[in-house]
Amino acid sequence: MEFDLEMKEACGGACPPDEAEEVECTIFRAVETNPATEKDFSSWVKLELKSAKKNRCEHWGLSVWTELDAVNHARDVIPRMQELYIAAGDIEKQDGVIKATPTTNQPKHFTYWSYVGVDLLPKFAVIIPPVAEEA
Repeated sequence: MEFDLEMKEACGGACPPDEAEEVECTIFRAVETNPATEKDFSSWVKLELKSAKKNRCEHWGLSVWTELDAVNHARDVIPRMQELYIAAGDIEKQDGVIKATPTTNQPKHFTYWSYVGVDLLPKFAVIIPPVAEEA
């Protein structure tokens, strides 16, 4: 299985990191719409966000969680997360690799990199709506 050549070149061949593993599990991802769209499974670099840095491997991957309690924690500490839907999907070893990428405020955060040609969209369904605005 292959990864995006542009990603490999931009990160000096070290992306995804060697510690990233092929796994079979359910992952959770914050998405803008229900149902999710291809854009919801695009990296910061592919979305051309201003904050995206092509030489930062994590910016080529997707921000995900492997446990619902981690999703709920993210919603508690990041206000923007309350505006998003949460989708769940089952990934298989042939889909890509995942690595724990904890941060100070998200100790159970992961980054996921899919192999070239893998369509994650049909694997995911929205399971949690945005937090309702207070009346």
